[in-house]
Amino acid sequence: MPLVINLILSILIPLGAGYGCLSLLFRGQTLSVSLRVALAYGLGLGLLAIWMLGLYIFYQPFSLLILRTPLLVIIIAAFLLSFLRKKPVNMDHENIFIRTKKYTPEPGIEKVLHIALVTVLLLYLAQTAWFVVWRSMTVPILSWDAVATVAFKAKIFYFEESPPLLTLLPHRTYPLFTPFMESWVAFNLGQWNDLLIKIIFPCAFLSFLTIYYKFLGHFTNRTWAILGSVILLSSNFFIYHATISYRDFFLMYFNCITIMLLLFFNENRVSAFLILAGLFAGFASFTKLEGTAFLGVYLVLFALINFSSKLFSKKEKLINTIKFCVPSIGMAVLFHAYKIWHNVLSEGSGTSAKTNFELTWEKISLIPQILIKFSQNLFLSGNWNVIWLLAFLSLIHFTKKRKHTEAGLVFLSLILFFGLYIAMAVLTTNYIWIAGAKSFTTLSRLILHFFPLSGLLIILLNYSGAPRERKNTSSLNPKKQALNK
Repeated sequence: MPLVINLILSILIPLGAGYGCLSLLFRGQTLSVSLRVALAYGLGLGLLAIWMLGLYIFYQPFSLLILRTPLLVIIIAAFLLSFLRKKPVNMDHENIFIRTKKYTPEPGIEKVLHIALVTVLLLYLAQTAWFVVWRSMTVPILSWDAVATVAFKAKIFYFEESPPLLTLLPHRTYPLFTPFMESWVAFNLGQWNDLLIKIIFPCAFLSFLTIYYKFLGHFTNRTWAILGSVILLSSNFFIYHATISYRDFFLMYFNCITIMLLLFFNENRVSAFLILAGLFAGFASFTKLEGTAFLGVYLVLFALINFSSKLFSKKEKLINTIKFCVPSIGMAVLFHAYKIWHNVLSEGSGTSAKTNFELTWEKISLIPQILIKFSQNLFLSGNWNVIWLLAFLSLIHFTKKRKHTEAGLVFLSLILFFGLYIAMAVLTTNYIWIAGAKSFTTLSRLILHFFPLSGLLIILLNYSGAPRERKNTSSLNPKKQALNK
């Protein structure tokens, strides 16, 4: 029983810290509880990772008390602030509603068919979610990278009195988010358990699925959001990686949530979403090496959203830039500066040298082969069901559909991610992993990092509801207008 309680605490403590921070970020504003809880889990883990990195940089030993203290302080402080605040703060501030819209079918056979369809889809979602949780909690760590690049480091962090220098760790250039999180669970358990430390993965899966559903439900309606969630979970590769201890799932988690948060900001123009997007972007950079390169994609999207807006003054655009860039770039710079300080810039030579540049005319001539490899993986591998084909067919009629800002930004994100990995294959020694002899085991994992965006694109392009109006943050919520009257 104590083991179960400690396992639950390993979930609830970062969740509570994240929830407390969200309460401060969205103070005086309304955000649905389910979305707040889902975002809180990722935010709490990210804050914990920053704290552990700080301890690691200053050679401080890890212990349960030291790791828990700042998270518990955040939880207590947020509780006290909410308790002491007896009346709403800033009544003239706009409430933010991220909520799903209902679809009401016509009475009769249409309503019966609609209920039957939704019921079947919900049963599929429930069964798949249960499978992810069940497999995660019954099959211990056994995949190669899960052992060699993640669990081995986590075990060292747990058993060593003082964490060893980065230069002494295997795969020394790799970011440490996932090993930190597995060691966090072990510290809470009071023992090393190859099975229970995986609890972070089904929790991340449920968190991501909730955010995904809420995003689609906000921009479409509940039925389309359920359909989009089913499309996401129809990928065998996505489900498989939700049950194993690879870093790719967490990179996908932070990466796609960052994109969704930027789109929430694009619609609501609320700085809390922007700050949160910056934090999740920073967490992505601390999850895998590719996460740092993803900052370029985020900055392009942010620049389009921020500088093309007529609702912001020049001063506000500058402030928005600071709010997004400081947390996103700041965390990436922190870890890379630490690696530079210890001269940990490369894994060495050969296929392990994933950060070395290598541009030759021969590599440039291989671009058609790279495109063929991507096409084979997207449409012929069986990893993604027919999702990429559906996305391609949806795009064929894109020009015939109404203008949809969110769909355009999602499509741009996909183009940028594909372009980024193609550039990495051409410009670095990663060609062998992306389109060469070893691409069979790695290319699918790279595509996984942004795969959920394909489902968003399908739903946003095919949804036929009325376009959403952009909100002006200076406008009042109707309920508040009534109160002010």
